[in-house]
Amino acid sequence: MYHFFSMRSIFKPLKKSLLQTFALSALLVPIIAATTVRDGAWAVTDSDFARIFRPEESWSVVIADAQNGRVVYRQNPQTPRMPASNLKVYVTAAAFDLLGSHYRYRTPFLVRGKLSPQGVLVGDLLVRGSGDPTFSGRFEEDSKDVTARFSRWADRMKELHIRTVKGNLYGDDSIFDKNYWGREWPEDEYCNWYTAPSGGLILNDSCLDIGVFPGTAVGSPPRIETIPDTKYLRIENNARTIARGQKNGVSFRRPFDSNDLAMYGKVAADSRGTQHVVALADPTGYFVNVLKETLEKEGIEILGEAKDAREEPDLPRHGWKVLTIENSPPLKELAKVINTRSQNLFADSLLKTLGAKKAGMGNWAGGSIAVREWVREQGLPVEHLHLEDGSGLSRLNRVTAETTCDLLHHIQKKPWFPLWKETLAVSGEYPGSLRNRLKTSTLKGKVRAKTGYIDDVYCLSGYVEAKSGKEYVFSLLFNGKSHAGKHPHHRMEEALTLVAREEP
Repeated sequence: MYHFFSMRSIFKPLKKSLLQTFALSALLVPIIAATTVRDGAWAVTDSDFARIFRPEESWSVVIADAQNGRVVYRQNPQTPRMPASNLKVYVTAAAFDLLGSHYRYRTPFLVRGKLSPQGVLVGDLLVRGSGDPTFSGRFEEDSKDVTARFSRWADRMKELHIRTVKGNLYGDDSIFDKNYWGREWPEDEYCNWYTAPSGGLILNDSCLDIGVFPGTAVGSPPRIETIPDTKYLRIENNARTIARGQKNGVSFRRPFDSNDLAMYGKVAADSRGTQHVVALADPTGYFVNVLKETLEKEGIEILGEAKDAREEPDLPRHGWKVLTIENSPPLKELAKVINTRSQNLFADSLLKTLGAKKAGMGNWAGGSIAVREWVREQGLPVEHLHLEDGSGLSRLNRVTAETTCDLLHHIQKKPWFPLWKETLAVSGEYPGSLRNRLKTSTLKGKVRAKTGYIDDVYCLSGYVEAKSGKEYVFSLLFNGKSHAGKHPHHRMEEALTLVAREEP
């Protein structure tokens, strides 16, 4: 099965008895009051909002005072909806509380064997994966240097006078399972960056960056450059260079379970080049093979092979010595990538990390258990909360506007909240998923929120500051098709504008 990929772009409830439901509701914060409540300063009416969020469409909306939790508008607040990337609010908030805002992934690089005076190691190397998604250039001075950490490992080996390794290089990814593909993910989009596999070992977001440039003459194959520069992947070049001024474009395809890529299309002779990103099938194989290549480029000879440790059942678990331990940036920085840029791989990895650390299972189910239990411990209902992944890509994920708004109100009491709030995108500001939205003078810089989009799903949840200085918390969830001529984004902007115009 082959598939064309596109460039980086977006991205059964448990029944309770009626008595249980009433008992639980009594414990919740005032934001879930049964009727709309306003203070005397609020001038916007229900009919104002009803004109925006048309009842015949599939909206779920809650808007409330951020300070006291009093609801100012609600529509279908308890209806389960697909949240798309609004699910990242739950995952990152749970992670801040359960792991800590300063949590760092720790990935040890290990050695086993004897080292001769000549610098020959008769033994093996092992990377014990932690699920760290940051092995890339994202946090390096040179963002294109995706193997910077590997080069530092080579320096460490040289410090210890290891010049040759008479053994293999293993990658242990067992902290997570190998079920990379979430249920009800878009089945024909497995090459796109936003479906990249979240394994125990991750390099460059489990993606290959590909630059395509004109060939030497019309009719010749275009030139290909990759980041990282690796021979681990084979790219079959079926594209051709065409005359100057002509329309060009290329696409890539590969089998679902293979990293054998094929390129098709045309590149104009005067093209300045195009950049592409493709998600790969085997994150562990990618990681260890590029690591081996990097060590060899740095002058360290590896006589054995780069291997997945799971394929070596007799490989000793103990007896390894630490060469170095790589620490990731703190969670507060990773969460910015997740919430501001809506990076799916980071969110999926974080969910599995929560599963491994708090539920003893580094998989989708473990992460879901960890997050749901945390939400329950906050005194919030979970009967309509369902997580299939951490990114929100699955069409089986469910949340309600009420619980989402409740959560956003509740976590304001947490000591880590100011740091978490900074991870949200800011309206009309770069970088982030709101940089081209909510840019009016009324809203620019006044909204901090998490965006969400998959096919026919548009969501936005966060905080908005009014002219009065008061802040409101909101969750706007839309599932379906808009039949009234206005895009859901425009309706969200209209509603937030009404809120933001509140005078002192």
